[in-house]
Amino acid sequence: MNLPLNQSTAKFYLLLAFGAVCVSFAPVFVKMIDEDVLGPTAIGFWRLFLGAIILFGWSVAAGHKIRISARMMKWTALAGTIFFLDLFLWHRSIIYAGAGMATILANTQVFWTAILSFFIFKEKLSLKFFSSAIAAIIGVALLAGYGSEIEFSLRYIEGVLLGLATGIVYANYLVTLKVAGQREDCPHFVTLVAWVSLFGAVILGLSGWVESDPFLPPDGRTWLVLIALAVVAQALGWWAIASGLPRIDISKGGLILLLQPVLATVWGFFLFSEYLTWIQLIGAVVTLTAIYVGSTRTRRS
Repeated sequence: MNLPLNQSTAKFYLLLAFGAVCVSFAPVFVKMIDEDVLGPTAIGFWRLFLGAIILFGWSVAAGHKIRISARMMKWTALAGTIFFLDLFLWHRSIIYAGAGMATILANTQVFWTAILSFFIFKEKLSLKFFSSAIAAIIGVALLAGYGSEIEFSLRYIEGVLLGLATGIVYANYLVTLKVAGQREDCPHFVTLVAWVSLFGAVILGLSGWVESDPFLPPDGRTWLVLIALAVVAQALGWWAIASGLPRIDISKGGLILLLQPVLATVWGFFLFSEYLTWIQLIGAVVTLTAIYVGSTRTRRS
């Protein structure tokens, strides 16, 4: 059943919207760091590691318990592992295909979330959902540049594919976060995201260690960008999302999270001169509309 929109529920919708706005700046900060300065895996590590430090400090200052149960430790380890893969794919998509493009593609998570919700939360899939999924496929093809003058370089195609793969992983992360947040032994949301960030950072750190890309920030500017990424996108953004998402209907949550790709596209246009051709713009509108329709596709049985 749908949750009533009372004052208490509205607070969680606003929290989720605030989190989506914060996370929309994540591709901006990633794009601000050149590949020659810091690799995409390293950026993900510093985002999660610094974010974990901030969140654990926040949790201690607020008087929340840091220790979690063994069962919850397994859930946070699972969420952290999935989030590692999410950032590993998404950061490369941002660099290869652009901030706006990568974020729109990642938010096709709505359809994968619907499929997962069908099996896990017993949410029904309507004909409207399948229609919107078909429309999204067409929209993504246009967004990628099919029929336009866009040059399909190997790097660009890889960025598009990585963006689509991010959507699959992102959906698994959101569902895992929702399930963990609904458990009776779930800690405060600040602590929950802190542990998820820490587990994700450990795996990203191990991955970065075996890569040849630069890993240590070389100057003060890079450190400032990384700190901003950790505070805005990781600490504030995912604290708000983790606080709001388990308390509202997951389909409506997916809709609110659409603020992220829309704003990321706006930031990409104004800050990095990223632009879409008319065909790509039509594809973006079709894709976002399909995601909107798809995110309203379920009804709790």
